Amino acid sequence: MKTDFENVPDLGEAYEAVKGQLFGPIDPALVKLKHKEIIIEAKEKREQEIDPRGRLGVTRDDPAERDRKDRDHQTRTLAWLLANDRAYREAHERAMLSFTNAGNAIDRAIEAGEKAHKTVRQQIDDYLASTAQLKDGRYVMIAPDGTYRDETGKPISPEDVAEVEGQPVKEFRPYEGLTERRAQIEQDLAELRGWSVEVGDMKNRAMDQENPTREEPLADDKERGDDLAERAQEKQRGFEQSSPLYDSDRHLTTREPQGSAATMAMPQLP
Repeated sequence: MKTDFENVPDLGEAYEAVKGQLFGPIDPALVKLKHKEIIIEAKEKREQEIDPRGRLGVTRDDPAERDRKDRDHQTRTLAWLLANDRAYREAHERAMLSFTNAGNAIDRAIEAGEKAHKTVRQQIDDYLASTAQLKDGRYVMIAPDGTYRDETGKPISPEDVAEVEGQPVKEFRPYEGLTERRAQIEQDLAELRGWSVEVGDMKNRAMDQENPTREEPLADDKERGDDLAERAQEKQRGFEQSSPLYDSDRHLTTREPQGSAATMAMPQLP
């Protein structure tokens, strides 16, 4: 009866395996440990080549097994599915159309968003350019409660306000609305760009020649593509709606203190 240790490497091989790994004399314990590792590796290799019933494993060259695997692989390819599975082909065509529509809708929305962002940035620049500015660069605007604020909303001291006496001062609320719109546009653009990546990933999975998306998840991706197309269109409409601050000139004109066309009213402390 043969044992599991038949034809195993001897200690000499283990010695050679650890030779040069240490500085100084070879440690006999390390040689024994390496010898044990070699025995385990050899045994695992034999078990991979021979199944429990003593036959050659599937890792050997088995023509019948290889043919079966080739056939299975062929039925998984995109070309085979499109040519032989009508239901899958129709589902794939619907999904690809959905991805195309979604991608186009997202691209249009991004273009509209970038245009809206450029417009609101210009509005902000124009608004700031027409209100008083301190020497330190801060802009002066008047809040609804009558206090004076800079562009970040922080109060301005009476001493600083006196620095710009006689200059026109804009209302803070329209400026605040412009900055909020800019922030919303930036958030929407970031979301749209994320959707664009998502649609690209779904399309790549569906077009994978070796392992394309199967029919059920393909239908889910198609539904997701339709949803993203609709949501992108909603964002595009939101971008294209002119800001009310931009449409109404009266909000963009200088608000002069009452009683003087060019003199600032006395500041009120917050």
